[in-house]
Amino acid sequence: MPKTDRLEIRPPEIRPIQLEDVPALLQIIADSRAEYGIAERGVDLLEPADHALYATYQRQRTLYFVARLGGEIVGGAGVAPLAGADPLTCELQRMYLRADARGRGIGDALLDRCLAAAKQFLYVRCYLETITQMQAALEFYGLHGFRDLQAPIGRT
Repeated sequence: MPKTDRLEIRPPEIRPIQLEDVPALLQIIADSRAEYGIAERGVDLLEPADHALYATYQRQRTLYFVARLGGEIVGGAGVAPLAGADPLTCELQRMYLRADARGRGIGDALLDRCLAAAKQFLYVRCYLETITQMQAALEFYGLHGFRDLQAPIGRT
């Protein structure tokens, strides 16, 4: 069967982050944010917390997953305690996919792994934030049971 693009159609490998994954993940995060015009708003594409990606997810009750297809990193997502919230609430953080990896079920697989980890860490609520320009992401989260809140919670 001929390939229609660079990525094969098969289940992704989902595994915890390794230190050597960080450069590829930072590129995916920066590319995704650029795609949605974040730099145009005067905001840096990468935040200090992005550069600390590996170290952040070595703490208790945190885990970051990397998605790979054909040996290539195509995205990632993590869970961590929501700063300033009760200990039963986690935050879904830094869920990004390469543009050519979207629409293949990889986001579903990452979210499933994150929510399973959240349950193992005894969280009962999962919070996330995203920008309004990311309409596809908002639809994705809505399809997975997330709902809009009237105001942010925690210290985000």
